Amino acid sequence: MKKSLQLVIISVLLLQAVKAQDHNTTAFKRFGFRAGTNFSHINFAKGSPPPAVPVPTSRGTGITFGFLMQVPLSGSFSIQPEYLFSQMGGKVKSSDIEYKLTYFSMPVFLKYQASKKFALLAGPQFDMLVSAKKIVGGISTNITHDTEERSIGATAGIEYQITELLSLCARYMSGLNNIGIGQRSNVQEFKYELVQLTVCVKF
Repeated sequence: MKKSLQLVIISVLLLQAVKAQDHNTTAFKRFGFRAGTNFSHINFAKGSPPPAVPVPTSRGTGITFGFLMQVPLSGSFSIQPEYLFSQMGGKVKSSDIEYKLTYFSMPVFLKYQASKKFALLAGPQFDMLVSAKKIVGGISTNITHDTEERSIGATAGIEYQITELLSLCARYMSGLNNIGIGQRSNVQEFKYELVQLTVCVKF
């Protein structure tokens, strides 16, 4: 929680710095709204230790939406923190168990404007668990307090500018820490793998 609070404070300070800049850069779109779809994979094979018997899973889908702020640095570079509601999860094929997890996600990107239409993004992503559900045979169980609440990942992506206001973005996120499910009982660990496709409107 301290890390999330620190990121919010840093973002506010960056916003104040932007407001203090010369208004000659008014053409630069500093804020935006993002919405799209997550295709997530909970990879138990990357848990520590990995399971003795492989746990095959299928990808889960979920929505993501939220706000972003872009702060110019120099030349073609900028910093882009985002604040997103994000759904992740997956399904265990052998047992028909489905996991649905909801996060408050805070990716912080270094953005490079490669051309007028294309930009590259890379940076860390910090996720705080909001809720977690385990669904077996159509019956949902709340496992929020039995699931690791923090997730940290490395994210990279590409953005295509359709118009001055509208853009498309594709990203890939690889989880860096193990996520434990069943912390008070029989612990299973996995790492996230995530593909995210979104549309962004800037203003």
